[in-house]
Parts: sequence; C-alpha cells; structure tokens
Amino acid sequence: MVEFNEEEHEYTLEGIHVPSVSELLKPVMSDFECDPKYAERGKTVHNLTELWDTGLYMSELADDELATYILAYEEFHDQHDIKVSQIEQMVFNKDLVYAGRLDRLWEIDGKMHLTDIKTGGKYKQHLFQVCAYHMASTIDIECISNLYLNPFSQKLYEWKHDECVYGYDMVRALSLVYWDNHRKDKKALDAIIAKGETVTELPF
Repeated sequence: MVEFNEEEHEYTLEGIHVPSVSELLKPVMSDFECDPKYAERGKTVHNLTELWDTGLYMSELADDELATYILAYEEFHDQHDIKVSQIEQMVFNKDLVYAGRLDRLWEIDGKMHLTDIKTGGKYKQHLFQVCAYHMASTIDIECISNLYLNPFSQKLYEWKHDECVYGYDMVRALSLVYWDNHRKDKKALDAIIAKGETVTELPF
C-alpha cells in the first residue's frame, strides 16, 4: 500500500508524501545534532549488524575501528538466546499516518522485542523513535528496546512502562503538529485509506 523510494528515502501513498518517523520527530531533534562522521559510522555499523544477522558478514568488511563494534554485537548474541524474526521491516500507522523501517523484531531470551540499534549513548529521542515504530507495528511485542553498541561493549535497554506512555503521547502530539501544517495532504490520505482499509488499533 505504501511505497518507499530508496533513492529519495521517501514514503508515498498513491503519490502523496507520507512522513517518515524521522520526519515526524524533527521538532524534538533540534538539540540532537550528530556530527556527520558519527552518523556515517552509526549507519555503517547498522549495515554490518544486518549482514551479521543474515549470515553475510565477512571480517574484511570492517576496519579496525568498526570491528570493535561488531565484536560487541557478537558478544550480545553470545550472552542471549536470539531468534531474529524481521529485519528492516516497513511499518505504517494508518491512524496517525506516518511510515518507517524498524531495525529488528526478534526474540531475546524468549521475549519478543522491537529493538533499534544505536552506537553511542542513550537519548530520549530514541524512546520516541521506538514508540513510533511500535505504534505502527501489528506484531505482538512484549518489549521495546534499544541496543547500544560501543567499542567492545554493548547494552540492551528495555524502556519502562511509564517511559513508553510518555513516548506514545509524544508521538501523537508530533503527528498532530505535522498534520496541522499539512492539512491538504492529510485530507487526501485519509480519503485513500478510507476507501477500503481499516484503521489499525494502536498497540496499547
């Protein structure tokens, strides 16, 4: 139903722009500027972990610095019973009308997690991001979490109930702000969705 243009990194529905999770979060990202070199490193580590999970990773793909992150990722797998269900799954919230691609749906020690993988430290914006993915997912999820990878170290953080309630409220508010500024597109998208699609219930 929703199409994704990889080159433009744009979601559309019958040719109408649909905001991504990142686009929706822009109003709360102003104090979260990331140096481009760190952003590029994070993207590369993310791609390498995807290769690792699909059995396509080769050590020669990572230089000495990147290899320390992959060692941390391997340690995470060694310490937990991991069963990967989905990687880079596209999700669409038909009620709030936004789309995105979540990192991982996987079982960690028997519990289904929706997890976003990050390099560096924990920030509140990470909560909003995983909450947005959760609200757009139709999979039964027990935990939403972030996996933080750093050289030779890793930490899984499971967001607590009260944190998630705050995150869900923030996503709703950000959706209202976005669509108040794009009313014409919202009206058109609502009409398209109403043609035959039922509104997905939010997972809370």
